[in-house]
Formats: sequence, C-alpha cells, structure tokens
Amino acid sequence: MLGFRWLYPGMRLKRWFFLIGLSLVVLVVGFSGLMSQHLTGVHYRPHPVVEIEDHLKRLKFVDFLFMILALWGLVLGIRRLIFSVLTVYAPAREKEFINMVYQRTRLKRGPRIVAVGGGTGLPNVLSSLKHYTSNLTAVVTVADDGGSSGRLRKEFRTPPPGDIRNCIVALSDQETLLNDLFQYRFKGHGDLKGHSFGNLFITVMRELTGDFGRAVEESSRVLSTRGTVMPVTFEAMTLQARLKNGKVLTGESTVGKSKSPIDEVMLREKKIKPNKEVLKAILEADAIVLGPGSLFTSVIPNLLIPQVAETIALSRAIKVYVCNVMTQPGETDYYTVSDHVKAILKHTGPNFIHYVIANKEKVPHKLLQRYEAFGQEPVVVDEKAIEELGVQLVKSNLLHQEDFVRHSPEKLGKAIVRLLVI
Repeated sequence: MLGFRWLYPGMRLKRWFFLIGLSLVVLVVGFSGLMSQHLTGVHYRPHPVVEIEDHLKRLKFVDFLFMILALWGLVLGIRRLIFSVLTVYAPAREKEFINMVYQRTRLKRGPRIVAVGGGTGLPNVLSSLKHYTSNLTAVVTVADDGGSSGRLRKEFRTPPPGDIRNCIVALSDQETLLNDLFQYRFKGHGDLKGHSFGNLFITVMRELTGDFGRAVEESSRVLSTRGTVMPVTFEAMTLQARLKNGKVLTGESTVGKSKSPIDEVMLREKKIKPNKEVLKAILEADAIVLGPGSLFTSVIPNLLIPQVAETIALSRAIKVYVCNVMTQPGETDYYTVSDHVKAILKHTGPNFIHYVIANKEKVPHKLLQRYEAFGQEPVVVDEKAIEELGVQLVKSNLLHQEDFVRHSPEKLGKAIVRLLVI
C-alpha cells in the first residue's frame, strides 16, 4: 500500500505516469505498423484501403511520426517524473538538480589528478581543481602532532584528522552549513577548547567503524565531496629534521620553529607501509601535483615513505610542483624557487618533477610590509637555476587579492589544467 501513496492528489506524479503509459502504447502502435508493412508489404488497417505505393509511403511516414512522438513523450515523462519526486524532498530546486546532474556528468570525464601535500596548501589546490574534474585524489600527510590533531592523535592513537578534515571541506560539492560545522572550533575553557567539530567527528567515526580509512570515507560522504581523500598511511608517522648545525628535531610542530636552516627531514619510524589505495591512484593518474604548502612539513613528508616516492617516479603522469608565493620562517628562509625544487629532488631523486609553477605577480606593497615583519618575503624566481635542474618553469599570475598572500584557486586551477592539454 505504501507505493500507492505516490498517487495521492497534489503529488504531481499521475500526469507523468499517464504520459509514459500513453507514449508506450503509441510506440507499440507505430512499431507494429512498420513491422507489418515490412513483413507483408501492406499495413493492416481496420478499414479497406487502396494499396498504392504513395499511400503506403504516407502511412509509413505516419508510423515514424508516431514513434518519434512516443519517444519524445517517454523522455519528457521520465524526466519530469524524476524531478517531481526530487522536488517533493526539495521544493523549488529543480534547476539546481538539472545543473548538478550536468555538472557531475561533465566532471566525471575530467582528468585523473592526484594532489599530494597537507596543511593549508593542499585544500587550496583541491578547491581549484574540483571545478575541472571529480577524478581527484588528495594524498594527505599524517605527521601532524600539534593542536587539536596532536591531542586526538595522542589520546586515541589515531592518525591526526586535521589536514584530512580541511581537504574534505575543500572538496565539498557546495558551500553549506555542514562545511562551517566541520570547521567550527570550540571556544571556552573546557576539554573541548581548541578542538574542531570535524576532527571530533572523524575520530568518533573511526571509533565506531574501527577503521580510519572508513571514517574518512563516511565523512566525505556527509559533505558530498568531488573526489577522494586518502591518508598517505594508516600507521604512526613521526617527522624529524636534521639542521645545518647538526641538531635533530623531532615532531612536525617543532620542525618549523628552528632558527637554524633545515638540511633534511626523515621519519623516525624505519618501515612504514603506505596506503595501497594511494599507490593505485598514483599509477592511474594523468597528473600528480605536489604543493603548495609547507615544504618540509606538508609536502616532503609524504615522499619520505619509499614506496610512495618510487611509485610517483614510475608513474607516467606529468609531475607538477606548485611553489609557495612567500618564504616560510624556520623552514624556507631566503629560499628561491630552485631551492624548493632542490629540496624535493634531494629527498626523492633526479627527474622527479617535470614542471614547477611559480608566481610572477607582484605582491602589493602594504602586504609586503606586513609579511616582512614576520620575516617573510616573496620567493624569487631564478629561471636559470631552475633550467639547470631539468625542470620546466611555468610563470603565472597566481595571487589572490585579499588581506593576505595566497594562491588564487581560480588562477592556480587554470595554470595546472593548462599543462594537461600541452
């Protein structure tokens, strides 16, 4: 009896059921007429007709017309029936549903892109690329040990959820209150102070499912993401840095606070198994994007897992590094674009990067003064040094004109996608 409720008055469904039924009848009549003429050479009609060739042609035309009208009626009826059902649940959103279906169909045909990183840089590149393809995979570092993520990591022995949460929100299909909810950070003086709701949600989901990967999948489903978010590994991952003065720092949150330049970074754990789905995505990718983001604490940590770096090197995808616009105190003081590239090649190997995208737009003077107070300056584009590394430089206007310096998602997305059609 539940199915008959769809036929109640006011549901606006009966008319479309009727149209579909009538179209099917007309389609059968037209098809039977064509078949009878094809088999016997004569159309069967209830009244006698004069069998002349012109008359048969006219009847054949009528049968074709019946079939065309029937097919049109079927398409219209099914289409309107679907949207009538949808608008029962979401009134006045018919056009939105049409646009959504079209957009998702178009994005499914987009290139397969794997973006590698963490921090605030990876969500930026994801928010730019999701408008070109839904075949996106975000490979996220799980070395974070500070703030809310660090506390949850220590207390629940779970991979830190913070960077993953930011990527899920960045890939969200549309801006909704749920996005704001996931990013909401508790205030006050209790145990929840400093925690974001999204971090807690992912952690609770992991406790319920017993699997961090499943927790990430379910969280992504809640926000209806365009793409997939994957932790680079499900195992504990502790970042260490050897400084130029020989000192070794342990912990991602302490690496960027050193006053001595970083020589190299490594993982304290000697053998870490990568997420197998990450390796599969890398091998199937058309493009692999590294950065932007903190060079030694967001980008390179993913490459310290040997199998991940080796799989990227073996992949036939084009490899693109998006260089930061500004230097980062404690990590990349006085670094040029080539210095960033050299650091990646030092931790991976030669010919690991095909292209480096760098900003050529001037930073407004007011912003420069503000950043100089924190020891930051624009990353210098040293073209000759980059060329000597065997990496092709792509210069573009990438700035987002706001009260702080960062990549414009729109400009960055165009710069990356342009490389896929070269």
